[in-house]
Amino acid sequence: MSFHRRSIWQVLLILAGSWWYVTAASAYDDNHPPSIEDLNRDIAINPDSADAYFDRGLLWAKEGDLGKAISDFTQTIRINPQDVQAYYNRGNTYVKQDNFTQAVADYNKVIILTPQDAGVYYNRGLAYNAQGNTAQAISDFTQAIKINPEYAEAYHNRGLVYAEMSKPDGVKEIGPFSAQAMADLNKTIELKPGLAEAYYNRGILYDKMAKFIDAINDFSKAIELNPEYAQSYANRGEVYVEQGDLVQARYDFTKAIALNPNLAQAYNNRAIVYYQLKQYARALEDLQKAVVLGYAVDPGFISMVKKAR
Repeated sequence: MSFHRRSIWQVLLILAGSWWYVTAASAYDDNHPPSIEDLNRDIAINPDSADAYFDRGLLWAKEGDLGKAISDFTQTIRINPQDVQAYYNRGNTYVKQDNFTQAVADYNKVIILTPQDAGVYYNRGLAYNAQGNTAQAISDFTQAIKINPEYAEAYHNRGLVYAEMSKPDGVKEIGPFSAQAMADLNKTIELKPGLAEAYYNRGILYDKMAKFIDAINDFSKAIELNPEYAQSYANRGEVYVEQGDLVQARYDFTKAIALNPNLAQAYNNRAIVYYQLKQYARALEDLQKAVVLGYAVDPGFISMVKKAR
């Protein structure tokens, strides 16, 4: 049988720089924000209104029309090449489109204009990490922390980059960067004790260090903070299997599936628990479901279950 391990790190993709930072055209205020129709009229009257293009870009982004948002932020920059927020929000919009190269270019411009903005280094770190440029990502997260020593998200994501550099998924031993990863996750929790993802990720790291009780405690804390955290239930179930507590593992896999019926790995791993509990029909049912969801189930294990049944 093939028991598939965790290492599904939960990256915080919370972009710095408020998307809805409205400069507001002069006729509007926070109590009477403009609509897209209002801003269309303003632009028709004054085609060189950078504020109107910017505000409309924010509204397009909020509605999910990222292409139009980028177009309006670009118009804002054409009219006012020093508009930091336009570069910032266009960069954020490019991230939403997974266009990390253009995002980095815009964040570079923001850094030139406002070199002491911790958030833009954090955002660029996210973009670099998405490109696989781990060295530059760590450098940017470190710079964000240098500017703002209480930047919990920067510690968190730097810790995950270190964790990913330690060992490939499924490898039990800890690697050379695990100490840095643990230190960063500990600092994240110190700064933001209510951040469920930090406990979840530290739980993965504890498991890789064979500190199973600590791993269970962290997954449990993540669930306490976010009762809908399906992946945390699934990961805690895997640790319970390692501990030999099949009943608790079955409960956790079942809960994970209830919260996320498409969590294929949980079906596969619950099937293994059912097999060990000699509940072969249920094991086969879970394996079939995992296959339907596209999971690479071990063919040999399917044969074992069929034979046992």
